[in-house]
Amino acid sequence: MDQYKVAFFDIDGTLAGHKTSEDTTILSRIPDSAKNALKALRSSGIQPVIATGRNYGMIKDILSELDVDSFVANNGRYVVYKGQTISHDTFDKDHLSAVIDYFQINNIEFCFETIDQLYVYESSNFKGDGSMKFKTIPDGMIPNEIIQLIVMNEDKVPDTIPVEGIKMLKVARNVYDVTMNHSNKAIGVQKILTSMNIFPNQTIAFGDEINDLDMFDVVGFSVAMGDGNPIVQTVADYVTTGVYDDGIWNACKKLELM
Repeated sequence: MDQYKVAFFDIDGTLAGHKTSEDTTILSRIPDSAKNALKALRSSGIQPVIATGRNYGMIKDILSELDVDSFVANNGRYVVYKGQTISHDTFDKDHLSAVIDYFQINNIEFCFETIDQLYVYESSNFKGDGSMKFKTIPDGMIPNEIIQLIVMNEDKVPDTIPVEGIKMLKVARNVYDVTMNHSNKAIGVQKILTSMNIFPNQTIAFGDEINDLDMFDVVGFSVAMGDGNPIVQTVADYVTTGVYDDGIWNACKKLELM
């Protein structure tokens, strides 16, 4: 498969496993085999690009470790190509206020997300995973340049929200990113392709969850993780093994990418 010029990688559940604890970083959850696979791809002329729902603040150490300078973050709302920002979308005031009002009226815990920071209110009981570091702000304050909100609840998370133009995007078990209807990884992927001046059939993508489906639709070949969402596995062109069973490495070898 020597036609590929770029490989897009989701992080959680794809490059990194979901084994978490209070002091677990995302980087520590990436198997060495996956890191080695990305190095081998680069040597083969295939440029690795990160495509994640997380923000830059949560992935910058991963980008540095993996030597990746192009990425799609916040489900396509923040896009960087070769270290230069090419897209940065934020919530408008009316949509953001409507979402906050709905969550507070219905006692739904949430956090705010910008390019490099996560914010929670002083009275918030929002619980993140071990990789999420929060800045506490006074109740009622709304930070500038909010890109997304995050809802995470072990009991019940709504999968829709009655605010026009807003969607709940499933990114992991019981975790949803709250974003604009027109936002998705595919938009970010297409912006990277335009910057690289390449065609969709020259691309491959790796993912595991519902928010990867749009990305799968705009690349030439799609790979689902063996321990990923069954819906994603059904849609993908190929299903590899699980994250901790060297899924990335095995797929790259099987598909003769390196």
